[in-house]
Amino acid sequence: MLDILRDYGLLLAVGQFPDGPIGGLALTLVLAVTGLALSFPLSVLIGVGRTSRHPGIAWACTAFVTLVRALPLLMLIFWAYFVVPLIIGRTVSALTTVICALVVYETAYLAEVVRAAILALPKGQAEAARSLGLSASQTLRDVILPQALFNAIPSILNQFISLVKNTSVAYIISVSELT
Repeated sequence: MLDILRDYGLLLAVGQFPDGPIGGLALTLVLAVTGLALSFPLSVLIGVGRTSRHPGIAWACTAFVTLVRALPLLMLIFWAYFVVPLIIGRTVSALTTVICALVVYETAYLAEVVRAAILALPKGQAEAARSLGLSASQTLRDVILPQALFNAIPSILNQFISLVKNTSVAYIISVSELT
């Protein structure tokens, strides 16, 4: 085992980089961090949308979350890999395909985390902010979201760990990462 790590440790860590494409642990972390960073703002919007009083917005956000969470990640990757080039009329790299699929997948799961964190706050927080004269958007931006996102940190870290594990599915379309 030590001989394998000594001989192939660098290959496991960074792939063939700088002489070839990045791979191994470095690509796994790039996929996971990029997926989380791109999906987080979208998930906050969708999570807030799910708690909206406007039925159209709440319904659309709920439909997105329900649909994406019902699909396996592998199906999203295949759709992105085979269907997106047909729609846009040109090829898309496998790395871009995986990142897009991970962002869509992770957005749905993180939106549920955000929604749950918002609903877990006591109603008195919003009532107190409103009684101080804050508008609904100010209450959400300045009072509700900071507390909710702070409370959601453990669940967000859980999703990041899950995302690192989910990057292993990228190998199906020849993205050589560690797991």
